[in-house]
Amino acid sequence: MKSSNGYLYVANHQKFINEAIISAGSLKRFNQEPVCLICPKNLQTDDLKSYFDFIIANSEIENHTYLSKVIGLQCSPFDRTVFLDTDTFITDTISELFEVLDLVDFATTTEATLHTDKSLNLAYRFVFPEFNTGVIVYNNNSIMQNIFSDWLTYCLTNKKVMDMPGLREAVLLHINDVKFSILPDHYNAHGFKTMLLLFTKVKIIHERLEFPKKSLTPHFQNFEYMEQFSKRINRISSKRVYVPKLGVIPYNWNPLSIILYIKKKLGYKKAYKSNHEKLIP
Repeated sequence: MKSSNGYLYVANHQKFINEAIISAGSLKRFNQEPVCLICPKNLQTDDLKSYFDFIIANSEIENHTYLSKVIGLQCSPFDRTVFLDTDTFITDTISELFEVLDLVDFATTTEATLHTDKSLNLAYRFVFPEFNTGVIVYNNNSIMQNIFSDWLTYCLTNKKVMDMPGLREAVLLHINDVKFSILPDHYNAHGFKTMLLLFTKVKIIHERLEFPKKSLTPHFQNFEYMEQFSKRINRISSKRVYVPKLGVIPYNWNPLSIILYIKKKLGYKKAYKSNHEKLIP
């Protein structure tokens, strides 16, 4: 029997279960809905019950990497689900995300890269982007089950290891039936390893921030590290730029803002329409 609203993680290796435990710990500080973990039976341990309200065994996800989430999404025990990648850290309440499902079948953010799939024969290549699948809010209905099924089929048939291209193609296949929305970026903030423009409080950080010694594989940090990082980036909640090693730079520190500030101190006034018209010869 399905429960009304809940959060979902999918983990097919111990590494991802360890990440999900950190993420779920951050989630439960602010949100009361139940949390489910889908993982292989051989990775289930009694201590997981301390972190997750539901634990569902699924052996099929052992056979895939990124595509394991597509399989797990179909097994949610909830009517309304917020799926979270294991490398997410939650800084505030996000239960309001369930409200969007009054209007649509699912919602995600868009992928910043126009296409992670480099195929040249994509329909609507320049006008219909991919969705980022790190945070997906969805109704557990027949439309979404069909999309998940076709998403997986597309990736397997076309030998796509990455999952995101398949969701785009499945949505296009069902474009006349499915309703979807785009979430604000603060529900799926990623790109901190380079440079990121932020506009409001980040509610979900989606990033493996550090690299272990002698490794090019990014690593998800522990709870304490992520908590301190979240406080740093949210110390200012207005428009700002995050730069690695430098931290958060308020947007009004840009050269134009500084020049305008100096001009204001020198007595310059704003030219309103009536005054501006007098200046025109």
